Amino acid sequence: MINIKKDGMTQQIMALLADVSPSAVSRFISGNQIDRIKSEGQRNLRYPLDVSRRIVSSLLGKKEKINKQRHVFYNFKGGTGKTSICYQVSSHVALMGYKVLVIDADPQAHLSTSMGFLNDSDNLTLYDCIVGKQSLKNVIKPIYPGLDCIPSNLSLTRLEVELNNMPKREERVSMELAAVEDEYDFIFIDTNPTISILNRNIITYADTINIVCETQPYSVNGLKILMEDLEQFFFHMRIEKPRINMIPNKYEDRTASSAESLTALKTYYSNYLKENFAIRKSEDIVASAKLGKPLAFFVKKNSIAFEDIVELAHDTINAS
Repeated sequence: MINIKKDGMTQQIMALLADVSPSAVSRFISGNQIDRIKSEGQRNLRYPLDVSRRIVSSLLGKKEKINKQRHVFYNFKGGTGKTSICYQVSSHVALMGYKVLVIDADPQAHLSTSMGFLNDSDNLTLYDCIVGKQSLKNVIKPIYPGLDCIPSNLSLTRLEVELNNMPKREERVSMELAAVEDEYDFIFIDTNPTISILNRNIITYADTINIVCETQPYSVNGLKILMEDLEQFFFHMRIEKPRINMIPNKYEDRTASSAESLTALKTYYSNYLKENFAIRKSEDIVASAKLGKPLAFFVKKNSIAFEDIVELAHDTINAS
């Protein structure tokens, strides 16, 4: 788990997050007499997590009111990278000074592992809220300033049966989370790769459904079924379809299949895509999951992964 005293950001990384020049960060630090993390060298000086967050938030300036706070990462195909993207976006939006709740709704609990939770049954989950009537305050766990988490474990596999027997079964997540919405700027939810009652709950709750699509033929082909399913679901529920945002992932410009897949996405789903944007394949994303640290705490300033995630985080904020 993040060590608030030892982990921190460099001035260059803070500048990229705040979308200002490194000199602006340097002037802010000098003008406010901010201390760095003690180290032997003078290169790549880092500043503590809570301090870094305060610097970035101050340089971003006055924040507009968030109107669309509920963001879901969804795809019923596994391996697209939605958990990694959810982890990075939620973490970095929190580092920009926003108050964020991230929810792991996948029994595999990969997001929870990245957040520093052991993959065992001791963690309280959405199951304990909905079925066990646990207070959300008992279930929500702090990760670092600005970021809280509802972790997951295998208990979520039992939630499907319980939801089936409940009244308003597609609305139970909405009903539970309503109690804490006012405490957060953003709520991010990672889903399991299935068409399930739990996922129906989550997409019903969403303001934005982020569909993470690997830039490979099988993943692109599966979107037709996914989009048809979403259309039918919202039609039968008689509720307005939320904003759909497609995120091409693991893009490799030197690979023909990746380029062809991105072209297909632009051809059929241009309305849901940010123009000229894809998350490029990078080992930094893999390393981040292994380390249990957001990219901002270990990458170099020229990391393509960090560049792409920061752009996506800013787009998420602007769209909200």
